[in-house]
Amino acid sequence: MLDSIRKNAGSWMIKFILGAIVVVFVFWGVGSFRSKRLDIMAKVNGQKILVESYRQAYNQLVKRYQRMFGGQIPERLMKQLHLKEQVLNDLIDEVLLEQAGRKMGVLVSDKEIQKVILSIPAFRRNGAFDQKTYEMVLRNAEITPLGFEHQVRMQILTEKLRALVGAGLMVPDDEAKEHYMYKNEQIDIMFVPVKAASCEGDVNATDKALAAWYKDHKEEFRTDPKIKIRYLLFNTSQFMKDIKVSDTEIENYYKEHLSEFTVPERRRASHILLKVPAGADAAEVEAVRKRLEAIRAKAEKGADFAALARKYSQDNGTKAKGGDLGFFTRGTMVKPFDKAVFSMKVGEISEPVRTRFGWHLIKLDEIKPARTKPLKEVKNTIIERIKHQKAVQLVWDKANKAYDEILQMGGLDAYAAENKIKLQETDLFTKKHPPALLGQNPEILNTLFSMGQGDLSSLLDVPQGVLVAEIVEKKAPYIPPLDEVKARVKRAYLKEEARKLCREKAEELLKSARKKGLEAAAKAKGFKVEETGFFKRTDMTAGGKLPFNVVQRALSLYVKKPFPDDVVESGNATFYCLAFKSSRAADLKGFSKEKDAIKKRLLAEKQQVAFKDWKKHLRERAKIEILQKP
Repeated sequence: MLDSIRKNAGSWMIKFILGAIVVVFVFWGVGSFRSKRLDIMAKVNGQKILVESYRQAYNQLVKRYQRMFGGQIPERLMKQLHLKEQVLNDLIDEVLLEQAGRKMGVLVSDKEIQKVILSIPAFRRNGAFDQKTYEMVLRNAEITPLGFEHQVRMQILTEKLRALVGAGLMVPDDEAKEHYMYKNEQIDIMFVPVKAASCEGDVNATDKALAAWYKDHKEEFRTDPKIKIRYLLFNTSQFMKDIKVSDTEIENYYKEHLSEFTVPERRRASHILLKVPAGADAAEVEAVRKRLEAIRAKAEKGADFAALARKYSQDNGTKAKGGDLGFFTRGTMVKPFDKAVFSMKVGEISEPVRTRFGWHLIKLDEIKPARTKPLKEVKNTIIERIKHQKAVQLVWDKANKAYDEILQMGGLDAYAAENKIKLQETDLFTKKHPPALLGQNPEILNTLFSMGQGDLSSLLDVPQGVLVAEIVEKKAPYIPPLDEVKARVKRAYLKEEARKLCREKAEELLKSARKKGLEAAAKAKGFKVEETGFFKRTDMTAGGKLPFNVVQRALSLYVKKPFPDDVVESGNATFYCLAFKSSRAADLKGFSKEKDAIKKRLLAEKQQVAFKDWKKHLRERAKIEILQKP
C-alpha cells in the first residue's frame, strides 16, 4: 500500500499544497463567523467538528478552485458546486473513518507518516530529506506541519480501510473474459444526420412572427453599457526620437542580459507517421509497428526517406514535404519523440517511436548548436530597448507633472487651452469592444466604466504610453426597438425555429424507421443513410464519424434493440437518427495478454464501489447533528 503512496508522491504533494492557503473572508460574508459564537459546527456520534476546522477546510478548497480559475471563481460555479456543503460532508466522512478505524483496530503510526513524508521529492535537497526545505515549503503554502501530517495520516488510513473492505473481492477469469469480449466487440451503426441549417429555408419569418418572438426574447438583446471619453495621451514613441544611447550603455545591457541573447540548440528532423486506431488492442498496435519496421528496412537499404514519407506517412501536415518538420528546440515535440530526436546523430534513422499520435520513424537531418548572439547582431535591438526604458520614465515624469497642473486648473479642457493642445475623443464603446487605444486591460476598463459623466481618471498605463481620460458621455443599457435589431432577431429566430423543425423531421424519420427500417424510411423522406463501419466499443468517436454523445447512445444498441428511444442532438445543432446494423465478436487471441490488466482494473472498480457503499452504511448508522448551517 505504501509503495503505491510513494509512487504517487508528486500528486500527493500537489493535492495537499494546493488547498492549503487561507483566503479572504469575502466568501463567507461580512462577520459571518464572528457573529456565531458557537465553536461547534457538527457532531458525529458525539464527536465534535469545530467551526475553526470547518473554516480552514473550506478555505483550502476555495483556494484550490481559485488557482484553477486564475484567482477568481465564477459566482455561478460557486453555487453549482455547493462547496460549503461539500466541505462539511467531507469532514463528517473523515470523522466516520477515524471512528471506524479505531473500532476495527486499523491505526496509522507516526513511522508510517514519516516514511511517506520522507519520500516526497518537494522536501528533498541534494537527494535527501531536508527539514528546512520541508518547513519552508509548508510555510509558503501557509499550512502547518501538524495540519499537513494530519492529512497524510488520513490518506494512509483511507487506503488501509479501502484495502480491508475490498480484501475479499476477486475477479474470476470468466468475468474478465466477458468484459474483454464486450469491450472488443465491434459494431456497425447506420445513421442519418439532420442539420438544423438545412431547415432554415422552411421557416416563414414574417414580421408578425418576428414581433411575437422578440416580445418573449427582448432581454437577450439588451445592450451593454457604453461610454465615450475625451483624453490626453502621453505617447512613449514620441519621447524616443531624441533619446541618445552610449556605447557603454549598450555593452552593459548586453552583459547583464546575456541569457536573453542565447539561442538554444535546434534540430531539424523528418518523420513517417503510421497512426494507431483509437481503442486498438495490443495486437493491432504491434501490427502497425511491424509495418513501420518494414518501411525502416527500406530506408536502411538506401531508399530515399523523403520519398518513403510521401508514400507511406499518415501525417497530412508533413507528408507532401517528405516528412520535414523543420527546426525545433528541445521540449517542443511530445516527450517520446523529443527524447528520441535529441539522442540521435545527424543522418541516423530511429527505431519506431510510439506517441499518442501513433508510431513514428524519425530521421535527424541537421543540428544547429546552441550559441550566444554577438553584440553586433543584437545592437539595434538593445538600442531600442534602452530607448524605450528611458522614454517610459520620461513619459511618466511628464504625465505626473501635467496631471498636477490639470487638477490645479480644474480639468482637461483648461489644461489643453493653456498648453494649446488638442484633446482627442473616442466613439461610444462597450467593455467588450474597447478602442485599441485602451488595449484589453480589464482594470482600466473597470475603472473607466465605474466613473460618472464628467469625472477625471487617474494616470492610466495604456499600450502607447500614459493616458488621462474624462468621461464625456455614458449610455445606460436599454432594450432596443425591433427595427433597430431586426436583422439579429431574424437570424436568432431562424436558428431556433429551424432547430425545432429539424428535431421534428428527425423524430418522424425515427418513427418511420421503426416500422420499415432506416434505409427505406430515409429513402422515402429524401435523406441519405451513412454508416460508421465496424468500430470497437472503446472508440468513442466511431472512427471519427460521430460526436462523443452520439456514440454513447449508439453503444446501447444491439440486435434486439436496433433503434434508440429518441433522436440524439449533437452540439452543432444536428439531430442523429441511429440504427444498429450488425456486430462482430471480439477475437479472443488478445485476451491472454490483457487478462491480468483487465482483472486488476475490474478489481479496483469493485473495491471502489464496495468502499463507497461501506461509507454510505457508516453514515446511515451514525448519529449526525448539524449545529450550524454551512
